[in-house]
Amino acid sequence: MRGLRVFIVGPAQRPGVVTLPSQSTLLSAVVAAGGPSPSGSMRRIFLRRDGQVISELDVYTFLVQGDKSKDVQLAAGDVVVFQPAGPHVALTGSLDTPAIYELKSAEEPLREVLRYAGGAPVLANPHRVQLERIDPTQPTAARFVEAFGLDAAGLQKPLRDGDVLTLLEISPQFANAVTLKGHVAQPLRYPFTPGMRIRDLIPDREALISPDFYRRKNLLVQAIDDENADNQRARPAATADTNADATRSSRLTAQGAERAGADTTAPSDAGNGLARNNQDTHVQDLAAVARSRRTPAALFDDLNWDYATVERLNPDLSTQVIAFNLGKAILERDDADNIALKPGDVVTVYSQKDIRGPVAKQTRLVSLEGEVNAPGVYQLQPSDTLRTLIGRAGGFTAQAYVYGLEFSREATRARQRENLAEAIARLQALSAVQTARDAANRRDDTTVQTTAAVSNAATQAQLARLSRQEPNGRIALELAPDVHTIDALPDLLLENGDRIVVPPRPGFVTVAGAVVNTNAFIWKPGRTAGDYLRLAGVDEAADTSNMFILRADGTVNHATDRRGFFGRNNLESQPMQPGDALIVPTELDFETWGRAFVRNLKDFATIFGGFGLGIAAIHSL
Repeated sequence: MRGLRVFIVGPAQRPGVVTLPSQSTLLSAVVAAGGPSPSGSMRRIFLRRDGQVISELDVYTFLVQGDKSKDVQLAAGDVVVFQPAGPHVALTGSLDTPAIYELKSAEEPLREVLRYAGGAPVLANPHRVQLERIDPTQPTAARFVEAFGLDAAGLQKPLRDGDVLTLLEISPQFANAVTLKGHVAQPLRYPFTPGMRIRDLIPDREALISPDFYRRKNLLVQAIDDENADNQRARPAATADTNADATRSSRLTAQGAERAGADTTAPSDAGNGLARNNQDTHVQDLAAVARSRRTPAALFDDLNWDYATVERLNPDLSTQVIAFNLGKAILERDDADNIALKPGDVVTVYSQKDIRGPVAKQTRLVSLEGEVNAPGVYQLQPSDTLRTLIGRAGGFTAQAYVYGLEFSREATRARQRENLAEAIARLQALSAVQTARDAANRRDDTTVQTTAAVSNAATQAQLARLSRQEPNGRIALELAPDVHTIDALPDLLLENGDRIVVPPRPGFVTVAGAVVNTNAFIWKPGRTAGDYLRLAGVDEAADTSNMFILRADGTVNHATDRRGFFGRNNLESQPMQPGDALIVPTELDFETWGRAFVRNLKDFATIFGGFGLGIAAIHSL
């Protein structure tokens, strides 16, 4: 139970008198002292008792070999003496534990020093290590570099104080490998054998089917199973629209509400976003795959059978690219394209996405839906147009509404997305400039401040609406309302991924925005926009001078486009077509011209009054 008082002297971290438990050993005292200081030794720590050295501890021996033979038990009054540090060498480079190590004596063999560091790793180059040494006996410079291998003689080489030994990494080069990469089943390094050729590396067509193809097929099957097991979660994302009229009506109504300034979709968007966040990742992936079934896309990425390459590094370190015909080498078994390989070659197989080939050799798919005699996904021929494709599908049905034909393209969708991003950035920049201008011209008038706040809020609301919009990629064909035949269609060349939807002829017209009755009304020949506006009832907040018509063919007629004499609005006299939507925006500025005139007159009176007082003061002076 009694403690031991031990003295710690020399270059230790915490020298002095310490009290240790009665069962403490020499190592306990070393730990209590915090080990040696930077100038202290870990190889020579003495324990003195009654004026004699009874033990000399080498901490390396304990840490590397676990030898505690020199770790004797302490007695009261013992003195632990740390000795000054001995010679040091540095090990660096390709080593698991690079560090500065202390030598036991003036020189130690390299094998012993490597044992302190855990030995040379397998990635170290056994044929070459570098030694930097300080030798004052050299006639020109004291520092020099020496290189040798880690053979028996090299491992016996003595190291001394100040040496820096660097272990180099082995070369990452493979001595007998040929690399296969690109659109293949197993992109790997393969062992080279004498006489090896392309067909030894790619024996058949199965070696060119990438795993992504099977993953896509499996996901499609899982998406179908998920729909059958959980209709509430997967089917809404996977089921195609079955009612084109209802889809167009809801889309036009939503667009009209956005243009009118009515942010009616925010609660729904927030709820849908929360629901999507709560879904697990697996269901989201399956829903995405299910949605992709509506987009015409091949499961297999077509190969470029006419072009593949062998990249080779020549002895003079120049790169050589050898092109060969993959189809002739693999499918036709042509020996001319069955190129002989060498160690280090890299064989690359390309798909049509990597290097686009001729249109005639591409697999291009187009989706044709709706009122045609044979809807489906069609593979395009090199010269297929909108007119020829619908002809191949058997033409239109009797219910087809050709004027409302929806033609969308992925390239157009991407361009619309870029334009939308540019518009948002431009509007943000203009908003920042306007805010700075309002701050520089700020007045104490409460009305002006309120107007500026309302304007800023309207700008932010418009930015929020723009950020929520998703481009549809639709291209307006600008057809006549009474077209019925294929000959009236434009001779437009089709591209991969195009989607064509021919809706049935609707029987209604939509009126949305600032009206009393936002509804769909029965279409009757001869009815104009004004007739439907009166049927819906004009709201007191309506801005009829800025209303517009969203046509079923994707075009827009605005009130400012059809001004009559004296600025009269002639949009109300325009006849409406089935599927059209009349959008009436909300009035944003409710101040009448009379009130604006009185307010401005009051401001001018104040200015001129102050100017008159200033003139009178100058006259008095």
